[in-house]
Amino acid sequence: MAGWRGTTPTGLPDSVGSPGAYATLASVNNQSCKPDGDSPTVSQVMDVLGQHGYRLTTPRRAVLRAVLRYDRPFTAEQLVSELRTSDPGLGRATVYRTLEILTSVDVLTRILQPGGHPAYVVGSPGHRHHLVCSGCGVTVAFTACPVDDLVLALSRDTEFAIHGHLLEVFGVCPTCQDAPVFPLSALR
Repeated sequence: MAGWRGTTPTGLPDSVGSPGAYATLASVNNQSCKPDGDSPTVSQVMDVLGQHGYRLTTPRRAVLRAVLRYDRPFTAEQLVSELRTSDPGLGRATVYRTLEILTSVDVLTRILQPGGHPAYVVGSPGHRHHLVCSGCGVTVAFTACPVDDLVLALSRDTEFAIHGHLLEVFGVCPTCQDAPVFPLSALR
């Protein structure tokens, strides 16, 4: 995992169809949103937090360890519930603040689940978008960015200084497609 740095690269995203632009189908079939080698370690994230001037408190380490165990999107409330069981003294505010910090240093990405509820995904830093299964919620990160030309045109036409964008694509993963009872909610 030598490539994990904790800062957003300044280069352009991978072009469509380039190697590494999409997670492998195997990661989808295994119901994981983290392709092999795509997740930072606790020590790497602790280094990044230290580089950004954040204190490495015991509660923050507990949140970090719990976050890095997730291989699927998770909500803040799921994390709070899990940590209440394992570390009853850990406060809700600490969990939420730590999630915001981890998002700000690009360890987490906040996505919207099919129902419109926010969730978090662990991944390596850099410009990325997500494909989200409407059936089970499995998420696949991809770096190909079909929005770049649109952003340039919008910036030119509106004179906005555009500094970012989000893209989430919703569909149905192969596992849900093959399920004996295909969830109708996946089509909405």
